[in-house]
Order: sequence, then structure tokens, then C-alpha cells
Amino acid sequence: MTALDRGLEMLSHIALRGPITAEAIAEESGLPLSTTYRYIVTLRAQGYVADYGGHFDLGVKMLRMLKPEALNRGLATISSPVMFDLVAKTSETALLTVREGWTATCIEQTEPHRAVRFSFRRGVSLSLHKGASAKPLLANMDGAFIKRYLDSRVGWDEGQDTAASWEELADIRTKGFAVTASELDSGAIGIGVPVFWDGEIAACLSVVGPSSRLSDRRLKEAVGHTMLAGRKLTDLLMSGAYRESLQQKFRDDEEEAG
Repeated sequence: MTALDRGLEMLSHIALRGPITAEAIAEESGLPLSTTYRYIVTLRAQGYVADYGGHFDLGVKMLRMLKPEALNRGLATISSPVMFDLVAKTSETALLTVREGWTATCIEQTEPHRAVRFSFRRGVSLSLHKGASAKPLLANMDGAFIKRYLDSRVGWDEGQDTAASWEELADIRTKGFAVTASELDSGAIGIGVPVFWDGEIAACLSVVGPSSRLSDRRLKEAVGHTMLAGRKLTDLLMSGAYRESLQQKFRDDEEEAG
């Protein structure tokens, strides 16, 4: 059996039995524990497996391949209370976006009483390199993906120098948030933060509002609120309650399908 065969067999085992410990995987597969851990480390590094306190289950990359619609519904459901709280604190629109190929798609939206209609809204897909609701998704991908994207979409399609975009994305990754002004909608300011799942970028949580309502002081406060909300959502994604809720959604989909 090749290394690829073993890796695929282990991934299939985790998909069927997860969450499961490395010891249980080794015992049931007949592999040495050290070999089992080596494969798990590789699968985790690629985002195919997630570690829930020593119990391993499918990671966000694998779930996006297998059950993207159920995963997005799960993300939207767990994000809803966090987004309502963020809107209450900022009085602006909150969005949750995920990466789908080379686009950012809005899967959830919460609006204040004085809502303003923006380009990004539930169900809309736009470029990864424009707007605070998309840039954190691109900024937190691996360097090879970012280079391919920039070379094609920014360099080839738009005929622009990619160096400035590369530096901007590096700055977003370092700071942990993006702020944009009038990139997608004239007079609009966006604040976006990454949401992680087991170290992988899972989503972007953002706040968008008119510049007339976001003075320097309010913008600074909104950045703080958005970053705190992003960290809270990251913590929720790694909770056992979320994993169980997500698995229930998968089971419900399978029952409906068959």
C-alpha cells in the first residue's frame, strides 16, 4: 500500500468514525501509533483533519469539498448571535463571507434599523481582492494560492502590478483586520476580520457602513468590536457543541436525500 493509499484510508476512517483518537485509529487500522500521528500531522497541516482536544475529525477543507451547503448553513447558524451583538454595538451591517474558489460569497447578513444596501449581501459572490469582506479570506490563504490568484486576477485580468496587492495582504495578515474605503461602494467603509477553524481560514466577519456614520473615533471602536467578535466566532467553531450541531445537519441532509 502506498503512502497516498494509507493517507486516503485514514481520511476515510476519520470521516466514518470521527471524532476519534489517534490511538483508536492506530488500533483499528493496524498501523503503528507513530505512523498514525505522522499521517494526522500531514492531514491537519493541509486542513483536511481538525483536532478537537485530541479527538480528530474532518477539517474545514474536507467539509467544503464534501458538504459545502451544510457547512455554510452551520457557519451561518452559529454566527448569527455574534453578528446580532456586533450590529448592536456598531449600528452597522454585519456580513459573513466564505471563500468559494476564487470568489468570496456572503452566506449571512444582519442589518441595523438604518440599513444601507451594499454590493455584498447574502447570496452574492464577488472578487477576493476587493473589499474588507473579502480581503482577509485571500490574505490568510497560503502564499502559492495568493500568488496564483494575484497573477491571474490582478495581473492578467486587470493588468495591474501585483506587488502593491501582495504587500497589502501581508499587512492585513499581520494586523489581523482589513479596513477599506469606497472599494466596492462609493462612500462606504468596511472592516473585515478572519475567522479560523483549527488554524485554517474558515470565513470573514465584517462590518460595513457609510463613511458619514463612521468618524475616526467610531471607526476605531468598530474595529475593536469586530476583532473581538471574530475571535469569539473562532472559539465557537472549535467548540464541541458546534461540531455536534454540524454533524446533526449532515445527518439531516442525508435523511432528506434518501
